[in-house]
Amino acid sequence: MKSQKTEGKGTATKKRRRGGVFRPILVTLKQAVQTAPLIHKIVPGGRKPVTFLYPYEKLESYQSYRGQHTIDWFKCIGCELCAKVCPNECIYFEFIKVEKDSPYTLPLRCKTDTMKGQVRRPAVDVGHCLFCGDCSEFCPTDAWMFTQDFELADYTREDLFYHADELRKPDELSDKKQVLLNRQGDEPILDVDVCIGCARCDRECPTGCISMTQGPNLRKGKPIHIPEFNYTVCIGCQQCCDVCPVDCLYMQETTYKSMDQFYNINFPGEAKPLEEWVPRKSPRYQMPPKR
Repeated sequence: MKSQKTEGKGTATKKRRRGGVFRPILVTLKQAVQTAPLIHKIVPGGRKPVTFLYPYEKLESYQSYRGQHTIDWFKCIGCELCAKVCPNECIYFEFIKVEKDSPYTLPLRCKTDTMKGQVRRPAVDVGHCLFCGDCSEFCPTDAWMFTQDFELADYTREDLFYHADELRKPDELSDKKQVLLNRQGDEPILDVDVCIGCARCDRECPTGCISMTQGPNLRKGKPIHIPEFNYTVCIGCQQCCDVCPVDCLYMQETTYKSMDQFYNINFPGEAKPLEEWVPRKSPRYQMPPKR
């Protein structure tokens, strides 16, 4: 024969079991009714659902979302800086033949490309890309941008390689503003005693910031022409250092006058990667008082 305590304990256990089964069901039904289409307008506490019926409904992301790459051919100068800063090395440059009066060649940049009637434009292997945004952040002309297209899946790896023409931004969407900033933070320095005056750096410079002048050294009684840099136009792409056959050029770090050039000028106030330079308004981020 069971005692009264044992009988009461069994009844409470059954109630807890019933509550543990029916209470979640009631909560789920209540939430389903509150977010149901049309019904949520008349039910107390009703609200719109926070989910999307993908793929029938497309999610609109924020403006600085890093989706598919797009290149503004009017702004790109073929400096190859994006390929140099890419951590996964998934950016490749293609040489594209253009007409002599093509708008993509203006303003005149690399002398070698001008003579050959070609332009350099980047292609991307999306299968290796991690969408870090370094290509867009370091682009000195703001030619690199990202769209909100995130449906990039495919059946083969070869189809994940997007050629330069596939990434070209529509011409009617380009603002064609000429931007030239040294976001790399480096400047080329010349070792005069090693330079042979081949002028290859001058021909490969994508911004035309190099001019050949007479140097102090002589060869067969004639002065050797050495490069002179216009640092107001230089973007620090180190293209001159890469093509130098005698390694007489090297990059030296310079100081930034302002952090504003690191923010993407196409989206002012939208993308701010350098958070340490943003003023803090919260009291807990204030500097302690000096003693």
